[in-house]
Amino acid sequence: MVRDPAARLRVLVVTPYATVGGAESWLLRLLDATTRLEPEVVLLQDGPMRGELERRGIPVTLHPVGRRVLDLAAPSAWLAAEIRRRRPDVVLGNGVKAQLVAAPAAWIAGAPVVWAKHDHSYDAQLAVALGRMSDAVVAAVEELGEPVHREDVVVVPPPRPPREPATRKEARAWFADRGVALGDEPVVAMATRLVPYKGVDDAIAALARPAAAQWRLAVLGADDASSPGEQRRLQRLASTLGVGERVHWLGSVPQAGHLLAAFDALAVLTKSVGPRDPGKEGFGTSAFEAMLAGIPVVGVDGGAVTRRLDGRAGIAVPPGDPDAVADALGRLNDPAVRAGAGAAARELVADHPGEAAVADRLAAVLAAVAARPGAGLVASHSVSVVVPVYNEGAGVDRILDQLLSQLRAEDEVVVVDDGSTDDTGQRADRLATAAPGQIRVVHRGRNGGVGAARNTGVAAARHEIVAFTDAGCLLQPTWLAALRQAFAESPQPDFVAGVYHVSGERVLDTAMAVSCYPDVDELRRPDWLVRVYGRAFGRVFSADRPAGRSLAFTREAYTAVGGFREDMAATEDVDFSTAVARSGRRCVIAADADLEWEQGSLAGSARMYVKYGRGDARSDDRPVLVRDAARALAYAAAPLLAVRGGRWGRRALVMAGSAYLSLPLRRAAHRPRPARVMLAVPVTVAVKDVAKVWGFAAEHMRGRAGR
Repeated sequence: MVRDPAARLRVLVVTPYATVGGAESWLLRLLDATTRLEPEVVLLQDGPMRGELERRGIPVTLHPVGRRVLDLAAPSAWLAAEIRRRRPDVVLGNGVKAQLVAAPAAWIAGAPVVWAKHDHSYDAQLAVALGRMSDAVVAAVEELGEPVHREDVVVVPPPRPPREPATRKEARAWFADRGVALGDEPVVAMATRLVPYKGVDDAIAALARPAAAQWRLAVLGADDASSPGEQRRLQRLASTLGVGERVHWLGSVPQAGHLLAAFDALAVLTKSVGPRDPGKEGFGTSAFEAMLAGIPVVGVDGGAVTRRLDGRAGIAVPPGDPDAVADALGRLNDPAVRAGAGAAARELVADHPGEAAVADRLAAVLAAVAARPGAGLVASHSVSVVVPVYNEGAGVDRILDQLLSQLRAEDEVVVVDDGSTDDTGQRADRLATAAPGQIRVVHRGRNGGVGAARNTGVAAARHEIVAFTDAGCLLQPTWLAALRQAFAESPQPDFVAGVYHVSGERVLDTAMAVSCYPDVDELRRPDWLVRVYGRAFGRVFSADRPAGRSLAFTREAYTAVGGFREDMAATEDVDFSTAVARSGRRCVIAADADLEWEQGSLAGSARMYVKYGRGDARSDDRPVLVRDAARALAYAAAPLLAVRGGRWGRRALVMAGSAYLSLPLRRAAHRPRPARVMLAVPVTVAVKDVAKVWGFAAEHMRGRAGR
């Protein structure tokens, strides 16, 4: 399927709650701030969130579920069917409960899935498992990503509010107009849902301590559906402690964060009161808004809230400790101390990103996971396309004709004739004469190998972005546009891997294609078998191990890793790309940068895999070396198991072989002449593996002899 690489990204969002809380506000604000996404939403409860989405023209599907975690297993099968029907580019689970539904459904249906993690709920029980089932994890703050145990968690925080907070005079006037007179005594606010783990009872108890005798408490929030009657419990506690008249119950206040300057401090006292509670804040939106308003924060020690305070913008207290809260308020009795902490708070959050920047960060993650980097953006970079050739003959004519139709005015093609002994160089020269300024030919006096030819092409290229393809390929009309599109992303990638599919008319050609090469459709629609097989055996598209016939990179990345190795007869492209990835630079894959590659005969493929094995033996890629060594051991052990392994050994051999052939056989079942192709699959797998092991072993022994 050929599609516009710049088209918007189709995102299916799963979000669990009907109320518009912190996670829901995060989602709405980011959807408002970007035009890159084409969202649809599955809502697991009905309520105000549904109206907010519909007012924005976002399609909403309501699928109510129960409130228990176990209730969230049921809708996964339904959602998997919806994913198959809608075919989104990517699924986004907004919160832990949403991801409990979205991740299994995406694995079943075959869709990339991203988890947006907003709090610490079920960290001990679910964070690692859900993180492994997710193609990417975005977290509202760094601390939220730590329990997932992944190094690639991306922080996508709630953005800075679009308007500046109200001044103290404006905010107090707003409350006065609604009958709330705050007076001259200092007031500490808590802007929160009324649930036990939010620690409002600790603030009430603190008022009864002598250190906080001057303070009053304003509670901005209402009962949550999960804790009905919580306000009555807290009111009884205040009355029992004799501080009932010093507590103001303001209920749910629209845009409460905008009005926090009306108060003298904010308390965030989240604690653990049960095994299912988060135990601490995630991002801490109310604390962040208080810092914007310039008021100090009293927060529970440990986590994002007190880290953000930096010891200057507030006071950290232990969880569940009213005495410590009272002492902190006592230290803030002095207006000068409060003013100094408030000024520090404003300074610390001054550079926090706004909605557009944060929305772009989320869109970039979603696009990368969907293998559509740059989707929804305008691409403007000029590109140099390098084509190394050696005795390609008519293949040069065909590849250059295809490229000319895809070039922009400032683009160029650099053909590197690597000492051809046929008419390849003359053909390229004729085409360059017919297209001056867009095709240039560099002639090397003798054949120096593909690595040297690639380096020669990069040296001759004019532009900072360099792409590669080979003669003998049939490019999709959007191939170059898709590579270019990826570099419009922010942050800009350093390396973009394109994709390819293998063609051939014979049964053995098809068997080789399904056995030995990755599948583009599986990149876009990775179901559970594709994911498990890829982790076990490879043979999937990867951003850091592409084929040299379809890739692009920045000149800075090329220079940083020293270019392509010239002592490798093959796999120099994989060696180069893994070096870029190891250097810490950003590598992405573009599924729309597709081309068709016609493989040779079975014997020719075997010779090619011998070269690949030799290249692997020379590489520094430990996973490849381990996989090749394991392959060699497996083929050596298989005959022994078959002959001497007994019944259990033969059963283990059959089970291992079935697992190894499972994905190729499934692919073969969906190709023309499926029965014949399936019969040929074991043959092509064996030819490929034995050839690669032979090349690997031969090069290894050659290296030992040289040493």
